[in-house]
Amino acid sequence: MNQGNTPTIAAEEERGQQPVLGGPDEEPRLFVPFKGMKEDLSGRLPFYADDWGAPKSFFTVFNSAIYTFVIQLVPALIFAELMTTETEGNLAVVEVLLSKGILGVIYAVFSGQPIVITGVTAPVAILLGASYQLIEQYNADYFAFFFWTCFWAGTLHMISALVGLVSLVWHITPFTTQVFELFIGLTFVYTSIKELVEPISFTNGELQDDRSQQYATLLIGFITMWVAWTLHSAETWPFFTRGVRVFLTSYNTVIAVVMGTAFSYLPGVDLSDDDQIGIYRVNVTAPWDWQPTADRKWVVNPLKGIDGRGIAAAFVPGLMLFLLFIIDHNVSSIMTQQTKFNLQKPPTFHWDFFVLGLTFIPCAILGIPPGSGLIPTSPLHARALCTRRYLVDDHGVEREVVIHCEEQRWSGLGQALLMFVSLVSLKVVSWIPKGCLFGLFLYMGMCAFHGNEVWERIILAIIQPSKRPATALVRNVAWGRVMMYTAIQFSLAFAVFATAQFASIGYIYPALLIVLVPIRSYVVSRIFSADDLKFLDPSSQSAEEFAEAQALLGKALRMETDSDTSEESSN
Repeated sequence: MNQGNTPTIAAEEERGQQPVLGGPDEEPRLFVPFKGMKEDLSGRLPFYADDWGAPKSFFTVFNSAIYTFVIQLVPALIFAELMTTETEGNLAVVEVLLSKGILGVIYAVFSGQPIVITGVTAPVAILLGASYQLIEQYNADYFAFFFWTCFWAGTLHMISALVGLVSLVWHITPFTTQVFELFIGLTFVYTSIKELVEPISFTNGELQDDRSQQYATLLIGFITMWVAWTLHSAETWPFFTRGVRVFLTSYNTVIAVVMGTAFSYLPGVDLSDDDQIGIYRVNVTAPWDWQPTADRKWVVNPLKGIDGRGIAAAFVPGLMLFLLFIIDHNVSSIMTQQTKFNLQKPPTFHWDFFVLGLTFIPCAILGIPPGSGLIPTSPLHARALCTRRYLVDDHGVEREVVIHCEEQRWSGLGQALLMFVSLVSLKVVSWIPKGCLFGLFLYMGMCAFHGNEVWERIILAIIQPSKRPATALVRNVAWGRVMMYTAIQFSLAFAVFATAQFASIGYIYPALLIVLVPIRSYVVSRIFSADDLKFLDPSSQSAEEFAEAQALLGKALRMETDSDTSEESSN
Protein backbone atom coordinates (compact mmCIF):
# COMPACT_ATOMS: atom_id res chain seq x y z
CA MET A 1 0.00 0.00 0.00
CA ASN A 2 1.24 3.43 -0.83
CA GLN A 3 1.49 5.91 1.96
CA GLY A 4 2.42 9.34 0.76
CA ASN A 5 4.07 8.26 -2.53
CA THR A 6 2.50 8.61 -5.93
CA PRO A 7 1.17 5.30 -7.22
CA THR A 8 3.53 5.25 -10.19
CA ILE A 9 6.71 5.72 -8.15
CA ALA A 10 5.61 3.19 -5.54
CA ALA A 11 4.72 0.65 -8.20
CA GLU A 12 8.07 1.04 -9.94
CA GLU A 13 9.93 0.66 -6.65
CA GLU A 14 8.12 -2.56 -5.82
CA ARG A 15 8.95 -4.07 -9.22
CA GLY A 16 12.64 -4.09 -8.45
CA GLN A 17 12.35 -5.96 -5.19
CA GLN A 18 11.52 -9.51 -6.13
CA PRO A 19 14.54 -11.62 -5.05
CA VAL A 20 15.66 -14.54 -7.17
CA LEU A 21 16.42 -17.85 -5.47
CA GLY A 22 19.95 -19.05 -5.90
CA GLY A 23 20.98 -16.13 -8.11
CA PRO A 24 19.56 -14.63 -11.29
CA ASP A 25 20.68 -17.47 -13.56
CA GLU A 26 19.60 -20.42 -11.46
CA GLU A 27 16.18 -22.02 -11.98
CA PRO A 28 14.46 -22.90 -8.67
CA ARG A 29 14.27 -26.67 -8.19
CA LEU A 30 11.27 -28.44 -6.68
CA PHE A 31 11.15 -31.77 -4.83
CA VAL A 32 14.76 -31.90 -3.63
CA PRO A 33 14.24 -33.59 -0.21
CA PHE A 34 15.88 -31.96 2.82
CA LYS A 35 18.20 -29.75 0.72
CA GLY A 36 16.40 -26.50 1.45
CA MET A 37 15.93 -27.31 5.15
CA LYS A 38 19.59 -28.24 5.53
CA GLU A 39 20.82 -25.08 3.85
CA ASP A 40 18.44 -22.93 5.89
CA LEU A 41 19.55 -24.38 9.23
CA SER A 42 23.27 -24.40 8.43
CA GLY A 43 23.06 -20.80 7.26
CA ARG A 44 20.96 -19.40 10.09
CA LEU A 45 21.87 -21.38 13.24
CA PRO A 46 25.19 -19.54 13.72
CA PHE A 47 23.20 -16.31 14.12
CA TYR A 48 20.68 -17.63 16.68
CA ALA A 49 22.55 -16.45 19.78
CA ASP A 50 23.11 -13.05 18.16
CA ASP A 51 19.34 -12.77 17.55
CA TRP A 52 18.90 -12.68 21.33
CA GLY A 53 21.75 -10.27 21.91
CA ALA A 54 21.50 -6.63 22.92
CA PRO A 55 20.21 -4.52 20.01
CA LYS A 56 22.07 -1.49 18.71
CA SER A 57 19.07 0.66 19.63
CA PHE A 58 16.80 -0.57 22.43
CA PHE A 59 14.31 2.23 21.70
CA THR A 60 13.95 1.14 18.05
CA VAL A 61 13.18 -2.45 19.07
CA PHE A 62 10.79 -1.40 21.86
CA ASN A 63 8.95 1.06 19.63
CA SER A 64 8.63 -1.47 16.79
CA ALA A 65 7.09 -4.04 19.18
CA ILE A 66 4.47 -1.53 20.38
CA TYR A 67 3.83 -0.25 16.86
CA THR A 68 3.42 -3.77 15.42
CA PHE A 69 1.03 -4.78 18.20
CA VAL A 70 -1.15 -1.71 17.68
CA ILE A 71 -1.39 -1.88 13.88
CA GLN A 72 -2.44 -5.54 13.91
CA LEU A 73 -4.82 -5.45 16.90
CA VAL A 74 -7.60 -3.58 15.09
CA PRO A 75 -7.50 -5.86 11.98
CA ALA A 76 -7.52 -8.84 14.33
CA LEU A 77 -10.78 -7.61 15.85
CA ILE A 78 -12.22 -7.12 12.35
CA PHE A 79 -11.34 -10.65 11.25
CA ALA A 80 -12.65 -12.01 14.55
CA GLU A 81 -15.99 -10.28 13.98
CA LEU A 82 -16.10 -11.70 10.46
CA MET A 83 -15.42 -15.23 11.77
CA THR A 84 -18.02 -14.82 14.49
CA THR A 85 -20.62 -14.18 11.81
CA GLU A 86 -19.44 -16.91 9.45
CA THR A 87 -18.98 -19.67 12.08
CA GLU A 88 -22.07 -18.87 14.17
CA GLY A 89 -20.00 -17.76 17.17
CA ASN A 90 -17.64 -20.75 17.40
CA LEU A 91 -14.58 -18.63 16.63
CA ALA A 92 -14.50 -15.06 17.94
CA VAL A 93 -12.30 -12.38 19.49
CA VAL A 94 -10.89 -14.53 22.31
CA GLU A 95 -9.79 -17.29 19.94
CA VAL A 96 -8.20 -14.86 17.47
CA LEU A 97 -6.21 -12.94 20.10
CA LEU A 98 -5.10 -16.17 21.79
CA SER A 99 -4.04 -17.55 18.42
CA LYS A 100 -2.00 -14.46 17.58
CA GLY A 101 -0.25 -14.63 20.94
CA ILE A 102 0.60 -18.35 20.83
CA LEU A 103 1.61 -18.38 17.16
CA GLY A 104 3.67 -15.22 17.62
CA VAL A 105 5.66 -16.68 20.51
CA ILE A 106 6.34 -19.96 18.65
CA TYR A 107 7.44 -18.15 15.50
CA ALA A 108 9.60 -15.60 17.34
CA VAL A 109 11.49 -18.35 19.19
CA PHE A 110 11.80 -21.11 16.58
CA SER A 111 11.64 -19.53 13.11
CA GLY A 112 14.71 -18.64 11.11
CA GLN A 113 13.48 -15.15 10.17
CA PRO A 114 11.71 -13.76 13.27
CA ILE A 115 11.07 -10.34 11.72
CA VAL A 116 8.09 -11.89 9.91
CA ILE A 117 4.93 -11.38 12.00
CA THR A 118 2.31 -14.14 11.97
CA GLY A 119 -1.37 -13.96 12.75
CA VAL A 120 -4.89 -14.61 11.52
CA THR A 121 -5.47 -13.04 8.12
CA ALA A 122 -8.55 -12.05 6.15
CA PRO A 123 -8.17 -14.97 3.68
CA VAL A 124 -8.19 -17.39 6.64
CA ALA A 125 -11.39 -15.83 7.97
CA ILE A 126 -12.95 -16.12 4.51
CA LEU A 127 -11.85 -19.75 4.11
CA LEU A 128 -13.01 -20.87 7.57
CA GLY A 129 -16.37 -19.22 6.93
CA ALA A 130 -16.75 -20.76 3.46
CA SER A 131 -15.88 -24.26 4.74
CA TYR A 132 -18.24 -24.05 7.72
CA GLN A 133 -21.05 -25.59 5.68
CA LEU A 134 -19.12 -28.88 5.44
CA ILE A 135 -19.84 -29.73 9.07
CA GLU A 136 -23.56 -29.89 8.30
CA GLN A 137 -22.95 -31.90 5.17
CA TYR A 138 -21.03 -34.54 7.14
CA ASN A 139 -22.99 -34.13 10.39
CA ALA A 140 -19.78 -33.49 12.31
CA ASP A 141 -18.95 -31.64 15.49
CA TYR A 142 -17.41 -28.32 14.46
CA PHE A 143 -14.27 -28.46 16.60
CA ALA A 144 -13.56 -32.12 15.87
CA PHE A 145 -13.78 -31.26 12.17
CA PHE A 146 -11.62 -28.18 12.80
CA PHE A 147 -9.01 -30.36 14.57
CA TRP A 148 -8.62 -32.60 11.54
CA THR A 149 -8.56 -29.60 9.18
CA CYS A 150 -5.58 -28.24 11.12
CA PHE A 151 -3.99 -31.71 11.31
CA TRP A 152 -4.06 -32.15 7.55
CA ALA A 153 -2.92 -28.57 6.87
CA GLY A 154 -0.01 -28.77 9.32
CA THR A 155 1.10 -32.13 7.94
CA LEU A 156 1.08 -30.79 4.38
CA HIS A 157 3.12 -27.76 5.49
CA MET A 158 5.83 -29.88 7.08
CA ILE A 159 6.00 -32.37 4.21
CA SER A 160 6.23 -29.62 1.59
CA ALA A 161 9.04 -27.92 3.53
CA LEU A 162 10.96 -31.20 3.82
CA VAL A 163 10.72 -32.08 0.10
CA GLY A 164 11.48 -28.58 -1.15
CA LEU A 165 8.04 -27.67 -2.51
CA VAL A 166 8.39 -24.23 -0.92
CA SER A 167 10.57 -23.30 -3.91
CA LEU A 168 7.29 -23.02 -5.81
CA VAL A 169 7.03 -19.50 -4.46
CA TRP A 170 9.83 -18.38 -6.79
CA HIS A 171 7.58 -19.15 -9.74
CA ILE A 172 5.08 -16.57 -8.45
CA THR A 173 5.36 -13.27 -10.31
CA PRO A 174 3.63 -9.90 -9.74
CA PHE A 175 0.87 -11.14 -12.08
CA THR A 176 -0.36 -13.51 -9.34
CA THR A 177 0.26 -11.24 -6.35
CA GLN A 178 -1.59 -8.36 -8.03
CA VAL A 179 -4.62 -10.56 -8.74
CA PHE A 180 -4.51 -11.83 -5.14
CA GLU A 181 -4.39 -8.29 -3.76
CA LEU A 182 -7.28 -7.19 -5.99
CA PHE A 183 -9.31 -10.21 -4.83
CA ILE A 184 -8.71 -9.17 -1.21
CA GLY A 185 -9.78 -5.59 -2.01
CA LEU A 186 -13.00 -6.76 -3.67
CA THR A 187 -13.76 -9.05 -0.73
CA PHE A 188 -13.14 -6.36 1.89
CA VAL A 189 -15.29 -3.75 0.15
CA TYR A 190 -18.15 -6.18 -0.56
CA THR A 191 -18.21 -7.66 2.95
CA SER A 192 -18.04 -4.31 4.72
CA ILE A 193 -20.83 -2.77 2.64
CA LYS A 194 -22.95 -5.89 3.09
CA GLU A 195 -22.53 -5.84 6.87
CA LEU A 196 -23.20 -2.09 7.11
CA VAL A 197 -26.11 -1.79 4.66
CA GLU A 198 -27.90 -5.14 4.59
CA PRO A 199 -29.23 -4.99 8.20
CA ILE A 200 -30.90 -1.66 7.37
CA SER A 201 -32.91 -2.92 4.42
CA PHE A 202 -33.82 -6.53 5.09
CA THR A 203 -33.56 -9.05 7.87
CA ASN A 204 -34.72 -12.58 7.14
CA GLY A 205 -36.56 -11.29 4.09
CA GLU A 206 -38.75 -8.82 5.98
CA LEU A 207 -38.51 -5.07 6.48
CA GLN A 208 -37.59 -4.05 10.01
CA ASP A 209 -39.84 -1.76 11.99
CA ASP A 210 -37.12 -0.07 14.04
CA ARG A 211 -33.87 0.49 12.20
CA SER A 212 -32.37 3.34 14.21
CA GLN A 213 -29.48 1.27 15.57
CA GLN A 214 -28.66 0.00 12.08
CA TYR A 215 -28.57 3.56 10.72
CA ALA A 216 -26.33 4.55 13.65
CA THR A 217 -24.01 1.62 12.86
CA LEU A 218 -23.83 2.70 9.21
CA LEU A 219 -23.02 6.29 10.19
CA ILE A 220 -20.34 5.18 12.64
CA GLY A 221 -18.86 2.93 9.94
CA PHE A 222 -18.56 5.77 7.44
CA ILE A 223 -17.15 8.15 10.08
CA THR A 224 -14.48 5.59 11.00
CA MET A 225 -13.65 4.94 7.35
CA TRP A 226 -13.40 8.68 6.60
CA VAL A 227 -11.08 9.40 9.54
CA ALA A 228 -8.80 6.47 8.70
CA TRP A 229 -8.68 7.41 5.00
CA THR A 230 -8.02 11.08 5.75
CA LEU A 231 -5.15 10.31 8.15
CA HIS A 232 -3.79 7.70 5.73
CA SER A 233 -2.07 10.50 3.78
CA ALA A 234 -1.28 12.75 6.77
CA GLU A 235 2.45 12.23 6.18
CA THR A 236 2.16 14.34 3.00
CA TRP A 237 0.35 17.23 4.69
CA PRO A 238 2.02 20.64 4.94
CA PHE A 239 0.71 20.94 8.52
CA PHE A 240 2.40 20.02 11.82
CA THR A 241 5.91 18.67 12.29
CA ARG A 242 7.13 15.56 10.48
CA GLY A 243 6.97 13.55 13.71
CA VAL A 244 3.29 14.44 14.25
CA ARG A 245 2.42 13.63 10.63
CA VAL A 246 4.18 10.25 10.80
CA PHE A 247 2.33 9.47 14.05
CA LEU A 248 -1.06 10.32 12.51
CA THR A 249 -0.36 8.14 9.47
CA SER A 250 1.10 5.21 11.43
CA TYR A 251 -1.73 5.02 13.96
CA ASN A 252 -4.59 6.19 11.75
CA THR A 253 -6.70 3.06 12.32
CA VAL A 254 -6.43 3.32 16.10
CA ILE A 255 -7.34 7.02 16.03
CA ALA A 256 -10.30 6.23 13.77
CA VAL A 257 -11.58 3.54 16.15
CA VAL A 258 -11.22 5.86 19.16
CA MET A 259 -13.15 8.64 17.39
CA GLY A 260 -15.84 6.26 16.09
CA THR A 261 -16.28 4.73 19.54
CA ALA A 262 -16.45 8.16 21.20
CA PHE A 263 -19.09 9.27 18.67
CA SER A 264 -21.20 6.19 19.49
CA TYR A 265 -21.48 7.33 23.12
CA LEU A 266 -22.72 10.84 22.32
CA PRO A 267 -26.23 11.61 23.63
CA GLY A 268 -28.86 10.62 21.10
CA VAL A 269 -26.62 8.20 19.19
CA ASP A 270 -26.81 5.11 21.39
CA LEU A 271 -30.50 4.74 22.34
CA SER A 272 -30.10 1.62 24.47
CA ASP A 273 -32.47 1.31 27.38
CA ASP A 274 -34.65 -1.33 29.01
CA ASP A 275 -36.78 -1.70 25.87
CA GLN A 276 -34.13 -1.31 23.17
CA ILE A 277 -30.80 -3.03 22.59
CA GLY A 278 -28.94 -0.04 21.21
CA ILE A 279 -25.84 -0.01 19.03
CA TYR A 280 -24.29 -3.38 18.28
CA ARG A 281 -20.82 -3.63 19.83
CA VAL A 282 -18.07 -6.27 19.84
CA ASN A 283 -19.51 -9.32 21.54
CA VAL A 284 -17.05 -10.40 24.24
CA THR A 285 -17.32 -11.49 27.86
CA ALA A 286 -15.73 -8.71 29.88
CA PRO A 287 -13.81 -9.30 32.01
CA TRP A 288 -12.73 -12.52 30.31
CA ASP A 289 -13.64 -15.64 32.26
CA TRP A 290 -10.76 -17.66 30.68
CA GLN A 291 -13.24 -19.80 28.78
CA PRO A 292 -13.76 -20.30 25.03
CA THR A 293 -16.47 -18.28 23.31
CA ALA A 294 -18.51 -21.40 22.50
CA ASP A 295 -19.86 -23.71 25.21
CA ARG A 296 -17.01 -26.23 25.16
CA LYS A 297 -13.76 -27.23 26.83
CA TRP A 298 -10.44 -25.77 25.71
CA VAL A 299 -8.91 -29.11 24.70
CA VAL A 300 -10.65 -30.53 21.62
CA ASN A 301 -11.57 -34.23 21.49
CA PRO A 302 -10.73 -35.13 17.85
CA LEU A 303 -12.85 -38.29 17.82
CA LYS A 304 -16.03 -36.94 19.42
CA GLY A 305 -18.89 -36.21 17.05
CA ILE A 306 -17.10 -37.15 13.83
CA ASP A 307 -16.71 -40.33 11.80
CA GLY A 308 -14.20 -41.49 9.21
CA ARG A 309 -16.00 -39.69 6.40
CA GLY A 310 -15.80 -36.41 8.30
CA ILE A 311 -12.09 -36.89 9.05
CA ALA A 312 -11.42 -37.55 5.38
CA ALA A 313 -13.59 -34.60 4.31
CA ALA A 314 -11.57 -32.29 6.57
CA PHE A 315 -8.64 -32.89 4.22
CA VAL A 316 -10.26 -30.58 1.65
CA PRO A 317 -10.23 -27.36 3.76
CA GLY A 318 -6.86 -28.51 5.16
CA LEU A 319 -5.49 -28.66 1.63
CA MET A 320 -7.00 -25.24 0.88
CA LEU A 321 -5.27 -23.76 3.96
CA PHE A 322 -1.99 -25.24 2.75
CA LEU A 323 -2.43 -23.82 -0.76
CA LEU A 324 -3.39 -20.43 0.70
CA PHE A 325 -0.42 -20.27 3.06
CA ILE A 326 2.17 -21.39 0.53
CA ILE A 327 1.35 -18.16 -1.30
CA ASP A 328 0.29 -15.86 1.54
CA HIS A 329 3.05 -16.69 4.02
CA ASN A 330 5.94 -16.91 1.58
CA VAL A 331 4.97 -13.70 -0.23
CA SER A 332 4.83 -12.01 3.18
CA SER A 333 8.28 -13.43 3.98
CA ILE A 334 9.69 -12.21 0.65
CA MET A 335 8.26 -8.72 1.15
CA THR A 336 9.75 -8.60 4.66
CA GLN A 337 13.20 -9.51 3.33
CA GLN A 338 13.30 -7.12 0.39
CA THR A 339 16.72 -5.82 -0.57
CA LYS A 340 15.71 -2.30 0.46
CA PHE A 341 15.75 -3.36 4.15
CA ASN A 342 19.48 -4.16 3.89
CA LEU A 343 19.23 -7.37 5.95
CA GLN A 344 22.54 -9.08 6.70
CA LYS A 345 21.36 -12.49 7.92
CA PRO A 346 20.27 -15.19 5.45
CA PRO A 347 16.61 -16.15 4.76
CA THR A 348 15.15 -19.51 5.77
CA PHE A 349 12.04 -20.06 3.66
CA HIS A 350 11.87 -23.88 3.96
CA TRP A 351 12.53 -24.00 7.72
CA ASP A 352 10.08 -21.17 8.41
CA PHE A 353 7.33 -22.96 6.50
CA PHE A 354 8.07 -26.10 8.55
CA VAL A 355 7.73 -24.05 11.76
CA LEU A 356 4.47 -22.61 10.43
CA GLY A 357 3.27 -26.21 10.07
CA LEU A 358 4.13 -26.82 13.72
CA THR A 359 1.91 -23.89 14.77
CA PHE A 360 -1.11 -25.90 13.59
CA ILE A 361 -0.63 -28.23 16.57
CA PRO A 362 -1.84 -25.77 19.27
CA CYS A 363 -4.51 -24.54 16.83
CA ALA A 364 -5.91 -28.07 16.48
CA ILE A 365 -5.74 -28.89 20.18
CA LEU A 366 -7.22 -25.63 21.46
CA GLY A 367 -9.62 -24.91 18.59
CA ILE A 368 -8.11 -21.55 17.66
CA PRO A 369 -7.71 -20.24 14.08
CA PRO A 370 -4.37 -20.76 12.31
CA GLY A 371 -2.31 -17.89 10.97
CA SER A 372 0.45 -17.03 8.54
CA GLY A 373 2.73 -14.12 7.67
CA LEU A 374 0.85 -10.83 7.77
CA ILE A 375 0.75 -8.33 4.90
CA PRO A 376 1.43 -5.43 5.29
CA THR A 377 2.24 -5.86 9.02
CA SER A 378 5.43 -7.88 8.46
CA PRO A 379 7.07 -5.43 6.02
CA LEU A 380 5.98 -2.52 8.24
CA HIS A 381 7.57 -4.27 11.24
CA ALA A 382 10.82 -4.65 9.27
CA ARG A 383 10.72 -0.99 8.27
CA ALA A 384 10.11 0.08 11.88
CA LEU A 385 13.33 -1.72 12.85
CA CYS A 386 15.38 0.20 10.28
CA THR A 387 17.56 3.27 10.61
CA ARG A 388 16.77 5.27 7.48
CA ARG A 389 18.17 8.19 5.56
CA TYR A 390 16.58 10.15 2.70
CA LEU A 391 18.74 10.87 -0.36
CA VAL A 392 18.06 12.21 -3.85
CA ASP A 393 19.01 9.84 -6.70
CA ASP A 394 20.38 10.74 -10.12
CA HIS A 395 16.83 11.25 -11.44
CA GLY A 396 15.97 13.85 -8.79
CA VAL A 397 13.67 11.50 -6.86
CA GLU A 398 13.98 11.36 -3.06
CA ARG A 399 14.65 7.78 -1.96
CA GLU A 400 14.52 6.15 1.43
CA VAL A 401 17.78 4.28 2.13
CA VAL A 402 18.18 1.81 5.01
CA ILE A 403 21.63 1.84 6.59
CA HIS A 404 20.89 -0.61 9.44
CA CYS A 405 18.13 -2.99 10.50
CA GLU A 406 17.77 -4.47 13.99
CA GLU A 407 17.64 -8.18 13.12
CA GLN A 408 16.58 -9.75 16.42
CA ARG A 409 13.76 -11.73 18.07
CA TRP A 410 12.74 -9.42 20.90
CA SER A 411 10.28 -7.22 18.97
CA GLY A 412 8.41 -10.19 17.47
CA LEU A 413 8.23 -11.85 20.88
CA GLY A 414 7.17 -8.61 22.57
CA GLN A 415 4.24 -7.93 20.24
CA ALA A 416 3.04 -11.53 20.70
CA LEU A 417 3.13 -11.24 24.49
CA LEU A 418 1.11 -8.03 24.27
CA MET A 419 -1.67 -10.08 22.64
CA PHE A 420 -2.03 -11.96 25.93
CA VAL A 421 -2.24 -8.61 27.74
CA SER A 422 -5.09 -7.59 25.43
CA LEU A 423 -7.05 -10.67 26.56
CA VAL A 424 -7.29 -9.28 30.08
CA SER A 425 -8.39 -5.91 28.66
CA LEU A 426 -11.53 -7.10 26.90
CA LYS A 427 -13.62 -4.56 28.78
CA VAL A 428 -12.12 -1.86 26.55
CA VAL A 429 -12.68 -4.02 23.44
CA SER A 430 -16.37 -4.42 24.39
CA TRP A 431 -16.86 -0.64 24.02
CA ILE A 432 -16.10 -0.70 20.28
CA PRO A 433 -19.16 -0.59 17.97
CA LYS A 434 -19.30 -3.13 15.14
CA GLY A 435 -19.73 -0.19 12.79
CA CYS A 436 -16.15 0.87 13.60
CA LEU A 437 -14.78 -2.52 12.61
CA PHE A 438 -16.63 -2.78 9.31
CA GLY A 439 -15.85 0.87 8.55
CA LEU A 440 -12.16 -0.01 8.88
CA PHE A 441 -12.78 -3.11 6.78
CA LEU A 442 -14.05 -0.76 4.04
CA TYR A 443 -10.97 1.43 4.50
CA MET A 444 -8.66 -1.60 4.17
CA GLY A 445 -10.40 -2.59 0.96
CA MET A 446 -9.95 0.91 -0.43
CA CYS A 447 -6.26 0.76 0.51
CA ALA A 448 -5.92 -2.56 -1.30
CA PHE A 449 -7.27 -0.88 -4.43
CA HIS A 450 -5.19 2.25 -3.95
CA GLY A 451 -1.89 0.35 -3.94
CA ASN A 452 -2.82 -2.26 -6.55
CA GLU A 453 -1.28 -1.94 -10.01
CA VAL A 454 -4.31 -3.50 -11.72
CA TRP A 455 -6.54 -0.82 -10.24
CA GLU A 456 -4.02 1.90 -11.05
CA ARG A 457 -4.03 0.82 -14.70
CA ILE A 458 -7.83 0.95 -14.71
CA ILE A 459 -7.63 4.53 -13.40
CA LEU A 460 -5.04 5.38 -16.06
CA ALA A 461 -7.47 4.08 -18.71
CA ILE A 462 -9.93 6.90 -17.98
CA ILE A 463 -7.24 9.58 -17.94
CA GLN A 464 -6.71 11.62 -21.08
CA PRO A 465 -3.82 9.91 -22.96
CA SER A 466 -1.71 13.08 -23.07
CA LYS A 467 -2.07 13.43 -19.29
CA ARG A 468 -0.91 9.93 -18.40
CA PRO A 469 2.42 9.87 -16.51
CA ALA A 470 5.30 8.76 -18.72
CA THR A 471 6.16 5.61 -16.77
CA ALA A 472 8.26 2.83 -18.30
CA LEU A 473 5.06 0.84 -18.89
CA VAL A 474 3.31 3.68 -20.73
CA ARG A 475 6.40 4.45 -22.80
CA ASN A 476 7.28 0.92 -23.89
CA VAL A 477 4.01 -1.06 -24.22
CA ALA A 478 1.13 -0.35 -26.62
CA TRP A 479 -1.83 0.86 -24.55
CA GLY A 480 -4.19 -1.69 -26.08
CA ARG A 481 -1.91 -4.48 -24.86
CA VAL A 482 -1.80 -2.91 -21.39
CA MET A 483 -5.61 -2.88 -21.25
CA MET A 484 -5.85 -6.48 -22.45
CA TYR A 485 -3.43 -7.59 -19.74
CA THR A 486 -5.38 -5.58 -17.14
CA ALA A 487 -8.72 -7.07 -18.29
CA ILE A 488 -7.32 -10.61 -17.89
CA GLN A 489 -6.12 -9.87 -14.34
CA PHE A 490 -9.38 -8.19 -13.32
CA SER A 491 -11.47 -11.06 -14.75
CA LEU A 492 -9.43 -13.63 -12.83
CA ALA A 493 -9.67 -11.65 -9.58
CA PHE A 494 -13.43 -11.30 -9.97
CA ALA A 495 -13.80 -15.03 -10.75
CA VAL A 496 -11.96 -15.95 -7.53
CA PHE A 497 -14.03 -13.40 -5.57
CA ALA A 498 -17.34 -14.68 -6.99
CA THR A 499 -16.39 -18.28 -6.21
CA ALA A 500 -15.39 -17.48 -2.63
CA GLN A 501 -18.51 -15.40 -1.91
CA PHE A 502 -21.34 -17.01 -3.84
CA ALA A 503 -20.47 -20.59 -4.86
CA SER A 504 -21.46 -23.56 -2.70
CA ILE A 505 -17.84 -24.73 -2.96
CA GLY A 506 -16.39 -21.33 -2.09
CA TYR A 507 -13.80 -22.96 0.18
CA ILE A 508 -11.80 -24.03 -2.90
CA TYR A 509 -10.78 -20.47 -3.75
CA PRO A 510 -7.11 -20.98 -2.64
CA ALA A 511 -6.82 -23.65 -5.35
CA LEU A 512 -7.90 -21.02 -7.88
CA LEU A 513 -5.13 -18.73 -6.62
CA ILE A 514 -2.58 -21.50 -7.19
CA VAL A 515 -3.93 -22.02 -10.73
CA LEU A 516 -2.93 -18.42 -11.48
CA VAL A 517 0.72 -19.53 -11.55
CA PRO A 518 0.40 -21.92 -14.54
CA ILE A 519 -2.01 -19.48 -16.23
CA ARG A 520 0.75 -16.88 -16.11
CA SER A 521 3.44 -19.35 -17.24
CA TYR A 522 1.60 -21.15 -20.04
CA VAL A 523 -1.25 -18.90 -21.18
CA VAL A 524 -0.34 -15.26 -20.60
CA SER A 525 3.20 -15.84 -21.87
CA ARG A 526 1.72 -16.97 -25.21
CA ILE A 527 -0.59 -13.94 -25.52
CA PHE A 528 2.03 -11.30 -24.76
CA SER A 529 5.58 -10.99 -26.03
CA ALA A 530 8.58 -11.31 -23.72
CA ASP A 531 9.42 -7.64 -24.34
CA ASP A 532 5.95 -6.56 -23.19
CA LEU A 533 6.05 -8.83 -20.12
CA LYS A 534 9.31 -7.24 -19.00
CA PHE A 535 7.23 -4.14 -18.23
CA LEU A 536 3.83 -5.73 -17.53
CA ASP A 537 5.12 -8.45 -15.17
CA PRO A 538 8.73 -7.77 -14.15
CA SER A 539 10.02 -10.36 -11.69
CA SER A 540 13.50 -9.17 -10.78
CA GLN A 541 15.58 -6.10 -10.28
CA SER A 542 17.57 -4.97 -13.28
CA ALA A 543 21.36 -4.58 -13.07
CA GLU A 544 20.95 -0.81 -13.50
CA GLU A 545 18.42 -0.57 -10.65
CA PHE A 546 20.65 -2.72 -8.40
CA ALA A 547 23.69 -0.53 -9.12
CA GLU A 548 21.70 2.64 -8.32
CA ALA A 549 20.45 1.16 -5.05
CA GLN A 550 23.97 0.11 -4.01
CA ALA A 551 25.35 3.55 -4.88
CA LEU A 552 22.72 5.25 -2.71
CA LEU A 553 23.41 2.82 0.15
CA GLY A 554 27.15 3.51 -0.09
CA LYS A 555 26.51 7.26 -0.01
CA ALA A 556 24.25 6.93 3.05
CA LEU A 557 26.81 4.80 4.90
CA ARG A 558 29.58 7.31 4.17
CA MET A 559 27.39 10.11 5.51
CA GLU A 560 26.69 8.07 8.65
CA THR A 561 30.40 7.36 9.17
CA ASP A 562 31.31 11.03 8.68
CA SER A 563 28.60 12.00 11.19
CA ASP A 564 29.94 9.54 13.79
CA THR A 565 33.51 10.78 13.22
CA SER A 566 32.42 14.39 13.72
CA GLU A 567 30.69 13.52 17.00
CA GLU A 568 33.79 11.71 18.29
CA SER A 569 36.01 14.66 17.35
CA SER A 570 33.74 17.11 19.17
CA ASN A 571 33.86 14.96 22.29
